[in-house]
Amino acid sequence: MSRMDTAVQLLDTYRGRDKVIRTCGYTIQLIAGLLPKEHQAFSDVLVGTASTLSGSRVVLRLCDDIPMLAYNLAYGLGGHEGDEYLRWLGVANNILDQLYYPVEHIAWAADRQILPPSLQGLSLWCLKIWACSLTLNIIRSLRALIILRLKKQNLARKQQRGEDDIGDVKESMKTLRLQEFNIVLTLVGSATDLVNAINWMPPGFLWAGKNSLAFTGVMGMISSSIGLYRVYATKIKQA
Repeated sequence: MSRMDTAVQLLDTYRGRDKVIRTCGYTIQLIAGLLPKEHQAFSDVLVGTASTLSGSRVVLRLCDDIPMLAYNLAYGLGGHEGDEYLRWLGVANNILDQLYYPVEHIAWAADRQILPPSLQGLSLWCLKIWACSLTLNIIRSLRALIILRLKKQNLARKQQRGEDDIGDVKESMKTLRLQEFNIVLTLVGSATDLVNAINWMPPGFLWAGKNSLAFTGVMGMISSSIGLYRVYATKIKQA
């Protein structure tokens, strides 16, 4: 499959378009933050453009409740997880993610005066829910990395003792390394998003409001690029 065909497949899906728009938005924000002060007017235009792109993603998320519910119902209480901590962290994370959407919908409607303006304060709760979800993701990723490290050590010991076939051990080790790579991507993506989430909190909380526009753009580009890569990699595998 050609790169053009892969790009078409990527942009032909909701997740693909969402990641592309997100990456573009943060890239524009980075450029705006790097412009010298004499180009402040153009910088403001770029910031407005990035805000518009972000707003388009909010509109698209109006339809995300049911897909998220279907995913959460399929996950259930995480009975398939081999680790109890991963299981309950996953359940808690799913609850937060499911709660995020209706809260954001109400805040969005209040911003457009469809609902009472007093509900606009829910935007801050959206940010808090997102930050909590990201924190759980980070903890879950760290726990998963520890488990994988133990599995790799166990495989190495079996290989040294000659208990398993060398070919099987190598294949298992390859699978574990791939899982580890994907978990590290999740960890980095969640961590960079959390940096931005805290920066957008009310002043006085940790580093809220202290990060520059360019730094925020870099953090967002990292997490967005990881998400875009994952969607692209999935399309490559399906080709």
